Amino acid sequence: MFPMLPALLAIAGSVLFFYATHVLSRANPHSKIPAWIGNPPVVPDRVFACRFFGMGFLVFGAIQVGTAVWYWGPVLIVVLMIPSVVRMALHNRRVARSAGTRPTG
Repeated sequence: MFPMLPALLAIAGSVLFFYATHVLSRANPHSKIPAWIGNPPVVPDRVFACRFFGMGFLVFGAIQVGTAVWYWGPVLIVVLMIPSVVRMALHNRRVARSAGTRPTG
């Protein structure tokens, strides 16, 4: 396989997953987004497809990159998930601050 293709696939997956997080936070301006299990009150239709393909592309691309050196796959997954996690955490913190509660998840 062309060496750059798996990395581009992983990056495309990260972008799709970030887009899904962005759409969720825009659709739920006053509700927290669960970090691990569950969905917020409003889930637009395109979010499921973006999450599904985003995570699939991300994991498949990272595994293919990691075939040369075994530890690069998991490292790449963690690094490429950081933007989505930060976006969700900032959204939840903003919602908690506006509601006057402690941010969780």
